[in-house]
Amino acid sequence: MKNRRNVVALAVGCLALAYSPEPAAAQLQEPANELHAAPWFADLRGLTDSNPRRNGHGGGFVAQAMRNAAGDGWDDVTYTFTCGNRTTMEMPTPDAATGLVAALIDCESDTAVDPVDLRVHNVEDGGWYWVFRPIGDDVAAAAAPLIRMDLLAQAPRQLPLEPNIGGIQADRHDVTVDAAGRGSGGATLFTDDGNRLFDVLPHPTAVLPPAPCSGEFLDEEATDEDCGLGVPADWELMFADAEDDPLAGPVVRPASGGLPVSVGATLAIGTGHLVTTGCMPEAEIELTGGMRDMTVLTLPGGVTVDGSSSDAVNPEDCPAAELSFSWTVEVADDAARCASTSAERGSPQTVRVTASVLTGATPALPDDLFQEFQVVCGDAPSASSAGQELVPDLGPLPVE
Repeated sequence: MKNRRNVVALAVGCLALAYSPEPAAAQLQEPANELHAAPWFADLRGLTDSNPRRNGHGGGFVAQAMRNAAGDGWDDVTYTFTCGNRTTMEMPTPDAATGLVAALIDCESDTAVDPVDLRVHNVEDGGWYWVFRPIGDDVAAAAAPLIRMDLLAQAPRQLPLEPNIGGIQADRHDVTVDAAGRGSGGATLFTDDGNRLFDVLPHPTAVLPPAPCSGEFLDEEATDEDCGLGVPADWELMFADAEDDPLAGPVVRPASGGLPVSVGATLAIGTGHLVTTGCMPEAEIELTGGMRDMTVLTLPGGVTVDGSSSDAVNPEDCPAAELSFSWTVEVADDAARCASTSAERGSPQTVRVTASVLTGATPALPDDLFQEFQVVCGDAPSASSAGQELVPDLGPLPVE
């Protein structure tokens, strides 16, 4: 190891340590909210490469040490990393003035695949790490934040990523959580050697929208990891006319005995998920009935998406997608109200359409979701008589 001192937690002789195949020290076991880790970290350069650009440090990290209890210095910073069958513990010295800690990490396994499980204790949030990777005759570097292990434990499992799109390779390392709640992993490695792309995307970053979480997911109550499929405020309720154009202005009632005027009500969300089979369901329910000055039509509650609940599918089989449910509101004639002698004829009526419970989707509907449109009577029939013209025909006027 270069410029490094090993702190061995067990009373083991140096000679025995040098030849022991067992780890030199155990990984740090402090509470998850006190440990920071690299979501993905590995020593990707080779020790025996003849090119000095490709044979150097595997990576490193920079972090801010925490203030000690007295406020006149810095807590001791400790970090461990496991490479192959060996775990090494180090205690770098924080800068006396700033408290910054910087360390270089070498796995020294001479392999391009061995992961380096890095844990750091007694540092503030905001630290970061970097890792090198040989590409062609040169190297590329990627940087990512150090993240507390309790936050890593909550990293989402389903990401909106598809590997090998546009020539970019995506290697996802799902988060693992131990019995004490310490999370490790939780990042995706992106590479494109042809364009010298090498990047690490930690999963706890803002890839998916956060809670609140609601609704159902695979026949169970939705959990935090399902909340990337939208939030209640994303649901929309929209109206359309018979030509399926957005409703503009009031709806005119048909004449007495005429066919009802249809108004389409659509409940939709740009990104949601279904419990059961069928990724683009349609539910059409006709609502009819008279309406007074203020009428509330409630879209039926308990509407369930198509498919049997016993045939729940995996998220990969029915991915997050736009969800759409449609209803038809029929506006019928009202001969009494729209009569020319009716005092109510000129007063528009307001129709409020509300959406109630929708089962089988994530996210759930918001508590108060509604839209309104107005209904008016048509033009009054002409008051002119269709009988004899009241002005007599006097013939041509005399010419002077």
